[in-house]
Amino acid sequence: MYEPDIEKLRRFSLVVALVLLTYSVAGISLSPEAAISVIGLIFKVSRPGLLPIGLVLASVYAMMRFYYYGFMLRKSPYRSRRNVIDTLRCHNRQYITGRKKAPIYFGPTEFRASLWVPNRTKVEEHIRNFPEVFPKFALARPSMKIEMQEVFDEDGESNGMRYDVKVVIPIRCRMAAIVQDIDYASPIWLNFISLAIFFFNIGLKGIYA
Repeated sequence: MYEPDIEKLRRFSLVVALVLLTYSVAGISLSPEAAISVIGLIFKVSRPGLLPIGLVLASVYAMMRFYYYGFMLRKSPYRSRRNVIDTLRCHNRQYITGRKKAPIYFGPTEFRASLWVPNRTKVEEHIRNFPEVFPKFALARPSMKIEMQEVFDEDGESNGMRYDVKVVIPIRCRMAAIVQDIDYASPIWLNFISLAIFFFNIGLKGIYA
């Protein structure tokens, strides 16, 4: 299945958004028979009024394409974090029942994997395979620690040890995740802002024409 380079697609979307935004905010206009110089080559623009239409179409195309490949066909950083948080459990009463999901950016910082298995090797493997979806920030980073608890039967006889994983996600890492998510989605919201400003300016010109 074909899937474009998401970073190249992201850069293209941002460039288009910035060009359209600059065009709209700066009030750029081309006179009839205008000429554009690119790498020393001069191109004559016989229909300069069509350039804004091309920029708008490019902006819409870039925005929708990034949304499709960046959010629908692959997991965004936010979706990856959401999936990880949903596999964990915390002792906060309002989240124990599962009726309310723990928030991504705020809320409890301590979780458990709720494994409680007798095989410590399995728990160690779980730690090795656990994805690092929250960024490190300001000397803070998510941490995982194996915890153990001895279990007993009804007669008080020991049934051995059970192992679990304690996960700590510092608030600083969660705050950094906000910045990362905003940056990842910038090809969408920046193009949306550029389009909004462009059509707002067209509306103003229509009012004062």
